[in-house]
Formats: sequence, structure tokens, C-alpha cells
Amino acid sequence: MPEVEKIVLEENGFSSFNEMQRSALEKNIFGKSTVISAPTASGKTIIMELAALNSILNGHKKVIYTCPLRALASEHFRDFKRKYSKKYGIRVALSIGDFDSSSAYLSGYDIVFSTQEKLDSLLRHRAEWLSQVGLLVVDEIHELDSDRGPTLEMAITKMRFVSPGLKIVALSATIPNAKEIARWLSAQLVESTFRPVELVEGVYFNGVFEYGKGKEKIPLKKDALESIVTDTLGKQKQALVFAMTRKQSEATAKKAAVFTHKLLTEKEKTALAKGAERIKKVLEQPTSQCMALASIIEKGASFHHAGLLQKQREIIEDLFREGFVKVICATPTLAAGVNTPAFRVIIPSLYRYTELGSRRIPVREYKQMSGRAGRPAYDTRGESMLFARSEIEADELLQEYVNGEIEEVSSKLGIEPVLRTHLLGIIATGYAFDLSSLEQFFSKTFYFTQFGNDTSFYQKVTGLLKELEEMGFVESNAKKFSATPIGVRVSELYLDPVSAYSMIGFLKKKRSEELAYLYSIVNTSEMSPFFSIPKKLEANVWAELEEKKSLLGVDVDREMFLDANLLKKFNTTLILKEWVNEAAEEKISEDYGIQPGIMHSKKQIAEWMAYSEFELSKALGLNEHLGPLLRLQKRIRHGIKDELLQLVELRGIGRVRARRLFMTGVKTLADVKKTDVQDLAKIIPPIVAQKVKEQLKS
Repeated sequence: MPEVEKIVLEENGFSSFNEMQRSALEKNIFGKSTVISAPTASGKTIIMELAALNSILNGHKKVIYTCPLRALASEHFRDFKRKYSKKYGIRVALSIGDFDSSSAYLSGYDIVFSTQEKLDSLLRHRAEWLSQVGLLVVDEIHELDSDRGPTLEMAITKMRFVSPGLKIVALSATIPNAKEIARWLSAQLVESTFRPVELVEGVYFNGVFEYGKGKEKIPLKKDALESIVTDTLGKQKQALVFAMTRKQSEATAKKAAVFTHKLLTEKEKTALAKGAERIKKVLEQPTSQCMALASIIEKGASFHHAGLLQKQREIIEDLFREGFVKVICATPTLAAGVNTPAFRVIIPSLYRYTELGSRRIPVREYKQMSGRAGRPAYDTRGESMLFARSEIEADELLQEYVNGEIEEVSSKLGIEPVLRTHLLGIIATGYAFDLSSLEQFFSKTFYFTQFGNDTSFYQKVTGLLKELEEMGFVESNAKKFSATPIGVRVSELYLDPVSAYSMIGFLKKKRSEELAYLYSIVNTSEMSPFFSIPKKLEANVWAELEEKKSLLGVDVDREMFLDANLLKKFNTTLILKEWVNEAAEEKISEDYGIQPGIMHSKKQIAEWMAYSEFELSKALGLNEHLGPLLRLQKRIRHGIKDELLQLVELRGIGRVRARRLFMTGVKTLADVKKTDVQDLAKIIPPIVAQKVKEQLKS
């Protein structure tokens, strides 16, 4: 049998395993389900590799790795494939999209890297190959009590039904109730405080960095940020600055660039200039945000948040890992697992704006951020710094955060909108068919482990069953219940039943105006949070709502009193209308204050909802909607009017190039085919013209 321990050491260039990894191996992680609770950067990924290779090479069983973020799944997929695929004949797949498929092709792979939503979607589609999975690796299992936690909880519970002999390896940051999670999974627990690089956490105030073992003077400059960034750069080190909003991260990066720019070598300036050019070229036409980002990157700093496109975030992370970008100013999502450590982590503020006003973040979130300090290959220690505004606050931050207790992980399955969605999924896939089997299923959840046989929970379930029946998604008799055909389809499409019910109501009204279709897509929980409205536009949006209310397919006068988000929904609809009618991304960004990355992620959801509405129309036999919705789906994807639908089918032709071709008389695929390549090269880049012609060779 292949010696997986030797393979992992060799492919990672290690001479031995660290203290935490040895503890896991001594407890026989190959033979038992295991929960690993250890600090950020302690080497938990190596545990995943060991367990996965053993399952594939020695157990001849498939492996699924699942985590909360697409970026994290992609990173681990690339890393695992690079190390083990070719040399050991391991077939590695990444599956993070297409929620309306059983992805049967995945049966031909040994290990699948996925997000939690994709795994749950595969289970809803009853993917037969899931019964062949011998190991489920769950990364970041402490995310059970996040917004996406119930999806993870359901996916794990279902996987244990689908594959009774399933072993689970769950990886977690340090949490106080890891034993409770281990008990839920019938797993052994490996707890460790080991970190390969010492982490020094403390508070900076008035020129002094105070931490557990002592104090260090750091010369005070104009303000705390300048003091710490200058000191970090003087040590030839890099820093991550965490800001709580996108706006703050951009302002901080601009400020940091003033200091970083002075210390760059010629080689670094050249590499950064090339990186800045790549940033600009991610979009066909760079926006002002792209240009601002490129300008800051040229100076050796960068911001990093959800308003950037994924490709731009990857370029920034690569430049940082290579040592060219010296300071990244990021929102906290960067702390959630993506491998971008730095010598120093700087956290100027722990306050985040919520619906209840400004509130401090949980200790666990602070620990996730501070855990990014220290790079194993370069540092013997990493430093995490909080900023205080007074001596009293400095003492308080040391006590409550640096030395504070991390919050316990708690199941969020009992929240009604979440429970409704998963309840339909459980029934539609046959995990439950009466109250007894439903009770049996929920008895296997983390919620049940924590709260026991909760009477109020089952009262809630009974009420939601009635709601699903009233919506037409579930039918029942005295003894049993089952999902209706449309209920099954709603579950497969991964829709909130309330959203699906709203869309079906719209479709049955036979409306076909573009604005009505767009509003029906936006009027769903999946599209939340809706775009906020700049103050200067609020009166205009109200006026337009009054003018267009008869086109929306809902009783606007009634909804004004019932739906607090009505105006935001209408505003979001107007923005999508601008997009599908070819408004430039820069114009949308300037007019509505929406960054390209946010627009991109929102239009991805809108495209999915248009597809779902198309599928619901098909299932209900409402065929008059099929053509308009199919076209709308493609228009949302590309941001185009109907007339460009043919041209964007060509690889390399996006909305900008398609419009250029159309305006010069090249309007169809037939036109492209008969146009000489030299003439095409006058309209679009020559290399693109050549590739386009090759695509149309018969």
C-alpha cells in the first residue's frame, strides 16, 4: 500500500510533520472520523491531504472536500492537483457552480473540491455517485453558525444518510465547543494550540505596542497607521490591514501607498507596473475603480474587497505572496481561509455597522484576522495589532479580545426562512415522508445535538409544512406527505420556496414586459441585499416607481405598506435594466455607486433566477414565457440588447466588441463568417479576429 505520510512529506518538501499533525496521526485519522481544532496557520491543510490520499490510494474510495468560499475551494483544488494528480494518477475536479445538475461526470473523479452549496445541490439532485464517497473533508466547520451554516449542517447530515460508512474529517479554528461538534459527528477530537510561527497579539497606543509578554516602543509618526506601516516596511516585512468597509479599505490603501512607494526597488516597480496593467485588462473597458486600484498597486499597496472582480483579487494575492505588494488593506473576507499571510496584521477598528448601529465584531472573527500574522517560510513570529484611542480602551481590548474567550459555535437551523427551504429539500429528496422520519432526520443534525428534542422546533416545522402545502409544493394525507412535481423542481433549483411562489404567481399573470420580468427576478430573497439608493437619486426612483408601477406585475400601492424593501428592489431592477441595455460598467458605478465586483456577483444571481424562472415556466407549461426568459438570461450574463445575442456566442467577443462589430455592419454569425479576417482585425484586436474566424470554420 502507498505510504501516504511519506508522499505528503515529499510533495510538501517537509522533513517531518509538526506537533499538531503528529497528534492527529497518532490518533489514527485514517480509521476514524476526526475533528481537528487548531489555530489558523497550524497546518490543517496537510491533515486534509493525508486523509484524502489514504482514502483514494489505500481505501479506493472517493473524497469530497467542501468549504464556504469558492476562492478557497479553487485554491485547494489547484494546490492538490499540482502536487498529486499527475504523479500519482489521481483525478481531481473542481465543482463550484451549476446548482441544477447532478454533475454525473464527477463520478469519474477521485476527489471533488466544492462549496457547501454545491454539495447540498448535488444531494438534492440525488447524484448516484455520492454513495461511493468514503471521506468527506469539511473545512472551516466553525462556520456552522454563520448565515451559510444551515446549508453545511444539512449537507453533512444528508451525506451521513447517503453513505452510512462515511468518515468525516472536520477542520476548525480553535473553538470552545469542539467536543460538541465531535459528538455530533461521532468523531474523535484532536485539539492543539500549536502554530509553526509564534503569534504575538497586542494593542498599539501612543507609540507603544503592548502584548502578553511585554511592551515595545514603535516611533509615533503622524498617526498610528503611518507609525506601524513605516515600521513594518523598515523591517523589510509586509502587512495586512483589515478595514470593516470597502470604502475604508480603499482609503487606507491610498494612504499606505504614500509610504510603500518610497521604498520600492526598480525591480519591484517593474513587476508592479506589469501587475497594474493586468488589473486594467480584467474588464474589456477598465472602470475608474480599476484605474485607481492599478495606480495604488504601482506604488506597492492595494485594497482587496468584494467590489473587485475575482481575477483582480487573485492578481493582488499573487503580487503580495511574491513580495511586490507590501501592504494589502482588506475587508475581513480575506481572513476566511485564503492563504495570504503577512508578518503583521493591523486592525485599526473592531466596529462594524449593523442594522442595530455600530457594533463590535465577535472575538472569533478577530482571532481569524489576527491568525493571518506570521509567514512560516519567512518569519519566526507574527504580530497582530489592535489600535486603541485611550489607555482605558487599550486595557479593555487586551482583556476582551487579545485574552478574550472565543464564542461557541451554535446551530442556526431553527431560523424559519432557512428551515423552510431545507425542509422542502428534505421532503423532495425522500429523506423524510412522515412526521416520524422527519423527526429521525432532524435527530441527526447539530441542532438536535445542541438543543435536544425541542418541542418549539417541531411546532415550527409543522407550521412550515402547512405553508409549503398552501404554496402547492407539498401534499399530504393523514399519514404521509410528499413533494409535488413543482415542489421537487423548486428544491432542485435551490430556491427559497417563498421566492419560487412569488415567481410562479408572476408567471401565471401572463405579463411579458422586460421591466416586469426583471422585477420578478429581483423580488426574491436570493437577490438580497438589494442595491442601496444614493440620497441624490431617491426622489427620482420614487417618481419612476409611480410612473412604472403598472408594469411590475405587483400591486405597488399595497406593497408600499407591506414591503420595507420595495424601493430598493425597484432600484435594483432599474440597474439590471441599465445593464441589459448596455450601460457601461463605469456609468453604473458612477450613477449608482456600485463597484464592478458587486455588480458581477449580483448579475450572476440574477442570471440564475432568470434561469430558474425559465425552468418553472417549463414545468408549469407556461410556454409563452420561455423565449423571453431564455433571451433575458443570456442578456443578463453578457449585459447586452437582444440584437447582440448571436455575436456574444463567439469566444473572445464580449459586450464591447460585439457592439463594435454590430455598428460596422457585422451583425450575425453569417456576417462574421463572410468578413475577411483583415477587415475584422480593423474592428477588434487581430489575435481575437483570428480566433473568431477559426471558431467558424466548418
